[in-house]
Amino acid sequence: MKKVLFASTALVAFAGAASAEVALTGRAEMGIFKADSVSAAGVVTSNGTQFFTDIDVTFTMSGETDNGLTFGASVDLDEGGAISNATQNNSDDGGATIFISGSFGTVTMGDTDGALDWAMTDAGNVGNPGSLADDETTHAGYNGAWLDGNNNGSAGDGQILRWDYTSGAFGVAVSLEDDNGSNAANTGVGYAIGLKYALDLSGTTVNFGLGHQKAADNAGNAVDPKATGVSVSASFANGLSAGVTYTDFSDSNIDKHVGLGLGYTTGAFSIHANYGKFSGETGFADVSGYGLAAAYDLGGGAVVHFGYGSGDTVNAAGTATVDKSKTMSFGLGLSF
Repeated sequence: MKKVLFASTALVAFAGAASAEVALTGRAEMGIFKADSVSAAGVVTSNGTQFFTDIDVTFTMSGETDNGLTFGASVDLDEGGAISNATQNNSDDGGATIFISGSFGTVTMGDTDGALDWAMTDAGNVGNPGSLADDETTHAGYNGAWLDGNNNGSAGDGQILRWDYTSGAFGVAVSLEDDNGSNAANTGVGYAIGLKYALDLSGTTVNFGLGHQKAADNAGNAVDPKATGVSVSASFANGLSAGVTYTDFSDSNIDKHVGLGLGYTTGAFSIHANYGKFSGETGFADVSGYGLAAAYDLGGGAVVHFGYGSGDTVNAAGTATVDKSKTMSFGLGLSF
């Protein structure tokens, strides 16, 4: 949900080669945030209302070969340890993404989506104007990464290799994710495939996504998790947008996940709401939550943001809430 708010571009010429473009972009945020949680025993944990400041800087590079291939790379310096990991640790992407593209499609490696994630339209992104602390997409019921990057039982380290190809309204992708190199017991490679289709109905765009993924091998699992997901979203000419996702998990503590999202934009004002629920397998807890986001564009690059998230974890028997959490943020996103 981070938006580009500051940009500076430089052109670098190479002898005998096409020009390359290097851009510096970023986002600055300031405001307040708060996070609270309540345990089954009624114990309240709160960090109180605090000031919120954040700066996100991204370097983006692009170029073109003599025969028309395009290539590029980006590194997000907001990622933890990004500078050292992206430049010195060859087994950690450090927030970096590298791609090359041509008539064969696009090959991307690094901090990017797996094919299932690429194909799905995340309900939490439908008409979402974003918030300072991403409250609306970090609640307990939110599912935004499926099995990518050590999520839901995967041993993957988050470095992904993906090929995707788009022709008109149709797109297809295949991806691989290596195991976590920090654990020698984890072996093998996870894989995913994704398909998507965009249907234009005279001002209404309907997007369909379908995909399957097997997680990278995790030595802690007898059988590695798998996920099959489908999504449908629509954007209407009147500013309304809506989306739904359904994911069936197997060989996991999770049985299924359902996500719903709604968004509406009119003039300078945007609002978004989403709901998600993980249904646990027998003997495991259900987890659900919802998120809200609203924004008002003041013009000239200044946007007022509000975000709220709430999540509940229910015990395996389904008789009591064992954890409840809430987060909130409010403030300004500034562009220059």
